[in-house]
Order: sequence, then structure tokens, then C-alpha cells
Amino acid sequence: MESRQIRPISLSFIIFGLFIFSSCAPGIKQYPLINQYLLCSDYDSAYKVVQQSKDTYSKRNAVLYYLDEGIISHFGGHYKESNQSFARAESIMDELYTKSISKEAASFLISDNTVPYRGEDFERAMVNLFMALNYVGLGSWEDAVVEARKVDNKLNLINSQYEEAKKNVYKEDGFIRFLMGTLYEVEGEINDAFISYRKAEETYRNDYLPNYGVSPPRILVENLLTSAHAMGFHEEMAQIQKEYPGVSFMESRKKREMAEVFFIHYNGLGPEKVEEHFLIRMPDGFVIKIAYPKFVKKSYRISHGEITLRNLASGRSYRFPTILMEDIASIAVMNLDNRINRIKAKAIARATTKYLASTAASKAIEEQHGELAGLLTKMTANIASVATEQADVRHWRLLPAEIRVGRAVIPPGDYSGRIEFVSSNGPVIVSRKIDPFSVKKSEERFFLYRTLR
Repeated sequence: MESRQIRPISLSFIIFGLFIFSSCAPGIKQYPLINQYLLCSDYDSAYKVVQQSKDTYSKRNAVLYYLDEGIISHFGGHYKESNQSFARAESIMDELYTKSISKEAASFLISDNTVPYRGEDFERAMVNLFMALNYVGLGSWEDAVVEARKVDNKLNLINSQYEEAKKNVYKEDGFIRFLMGTLYEVEGEINDAFISYRKAEETYRNDYLPNYGVSPPRILVENLLTSAHAMGFHEEMAQIQKEYPGVSFMESRKKREMAEVFFIHYNGLGPEKVEEHFLIRMPDGFVIKIAYPKFVKKSYRISHGEITLRNLASGRSYRFPTILMEDIASIAVMNLDNRINRIKAKAIARATTKYLASTAASKAIEEQHGELAGLLTKMTANIASVATEQADVRHWRLLPAEIRVGRAVIPPGDYSGRIEFVSSNGPVIVSRKIDPFSVKKSEERFFLYRTLR
């Protein structure tokens, strides 16, 4: 029986099709509908869309599926279920952190999209940040502190893999340090609270302000002074007051007779990761495409929240704003920028490898089948090379752009209120009623709000 030889041109198109199939990006068609439900605070419907779209995530994007499940559950107040989803995402991330040689080889030859998504460096830390906030929602302070510590440990671990001159700017998280301080304070561990507040202030001053433009928040400085006063750290107090002369504080004795309420405001949509690329024409006409990802910030109208609380017994009102404490969008942009040269170097090496392989193959085919066959093979390989060189634009799309916090120290009692979300020039964009609640002395209460406009 005479054997049939596959023609080189047909073989090239088969390889081309396989390359295209291998490098397909994850489906994103579900996100406009999810965001529409989030805009209306219909978290149950948004959660259902994620579940119904599970197949579109694919096995290599399982991390993104559980991250989306987890954060929607968090926004909806289903904190236990949220942590279950986040724990699964974290488990997969940790497993993928130890790279698979075979899959990394595939990403080097074809595209980064061929390997399972393990999350951006900052996304890995954000998982534990939101798990800590889930435990806050559940009133489990000790578990919240455990997750908060994981943020610090994880950032240290991530940065340890990079050379000294190539470490991420995002190496400490000021907001999680502030949260730890508040949790220590409510547990009466004032020395630990002071240490956490002090570390948070240093992080804002040394990292957040120069890199993201986020100054040490006033409520952080107030709590830092209160804890320093309680510990009798007079020299530290004098130093802090010299650095922040306009900030007053409440003495710890008086504060223990009061209640403290926090309004955590998730504002805007996080940045979108898009592809950037440039082309290099080789002397023989072969075109090399170098593709790399870039985060682009999204615009949103809401500037901050204005909270008004009314004590139902005394009739006294308390008004205070939400202030920026975590600029997730800026962290994302800079965190990717910190490693973009490594990404570009890998893309250049991959494109060069494809070029050398196609040149060798076309030369061999030309020797066997003639100049035309070699030329067509080279053209096909060039098309496949450019088409499969896609930047990995996968990311956690449902993160907020920023976390803002409003805080008030108020007398124990019954309260009602309203939170107004306003634009930078003043008009109220949306207003929500705060359901009546009660607080006891020395109690801390947390309220969570999500806005996308």
C-alpha cells in the first residue's frame, strides 16, 4: 500500500490552527451583565451569572472563576461562602506558584495564555485582604488578623524571588496594617495596635504617598496618637504630632466609653489589562510581533461618600466622609510595570525562537519541494507566529478601583442614617439609607458599600 505524504503547506495550516486554538484568551462575555447587576446591587443575580458561565472560564482560568465567585459573595454579605471561594482560589494559586516545567515550556513556545492563570502578584495579596474583611463581617477578629498577617507574609515571599533592584514597589500594604490595628485595639491589645498603626503610617508615608499619591489618612494618625497615649509613649507622640500638627485625637480612656463605626466603601471598577505590541521586520521580510500587557485605569464619577448618622435618643448628628486608603488601580498599574521588562524579555525570546524555527523549516522544505513551497511555508509560519503572539491580559476584573473608609467615634446608642455618594464637584450621584443599628461602648462596627458609577 502506497504511503501518502502530507504536503508541507497543509501541515503548516494544521500547525497554525493548533497554535490559534492553544492561545485563545478566556471568555469575557459575561462581565458586562455581571457589572450591570453589581451596579444595581443585585449580587445574587451577578453570582448566578458567574456560576452559569463556569465553562467559559476553562480549567486554566479556574483561579479567576473562584475569585469572581468570592468577591461577589463578599459584596453581597455572604462572607462565609466568599471565604470558601477565596480559599479555593488561594489553594490553586499556591499550587501554581511552583511552576510546571512542561507548561512553562509551552508558554515559552506559544503564548503565556497556554498556562493556568496564577494571578498577578498584587492579586495574590488581595485574596487574603478580602478574606480578612470577610472575617471582619463575621465578627471573627482573630481569624481576620490571621488573614491580615498573610498579606504581609505573602508580599515578602513574592518579593524574595526578585533581585534587589527588580523588586515590586508594592511590598507593604498600608490598609491591611490599619485594619490590624483596629482589630487589636478592640481586643484590648494596645501595644500591638500601636505597632500596626505605626507600621501603617510608615507604609503610607514612604510607599503609598510617593508611588500612588495616597497620604497617611487622618483617621490612621488619630488612632496612632490614641494608642501611643494609652501606652505612655510620650516621645513617639511628640514626634507624630510634629509630623501631623493639625491632627487631634481622643484619649484612650474616653474612647473606651465610646463606640467606633467604620464604613468601608469599594469604589469604581479596577483597571483593565489590555494588549500593547510592536512589530520588528527581519532582513528576510519575516515580521516578529512583541506583545505585552498593560493596565489601563477606568473612569468613574463618584469621588467619595458622605455619611450622616443620627443618634435616635439625643437627636445629635455626626457627618464624616470616606477617605482613600487603598488605591488598588494604581497598585495594579505599578505592580505590572515593575515586571514588564521581564515579560518583554520573554516575549522577545519566544518570538525569536519562532522565527529561527520557521526559517529552518522553510529552508528544509525549499530543499525538498522547491522555492515556492519554502516561501509559502515561511509565509504561513509568519502568520501563525504573529497570530499566536498574544499578551496575557487575564486579570481579576471585579476588583474595585479603590477602598475608601469613613470612621466616626460616637456614643453608645441607637442610630439611623444615610450615605450619599458624591462626585468631585459636589452633586449627589446616589444615596442609600443606613438601616437603624445599635452600638455598645468599646464596640466596633463595620458597614460595607459597593459603587461602580
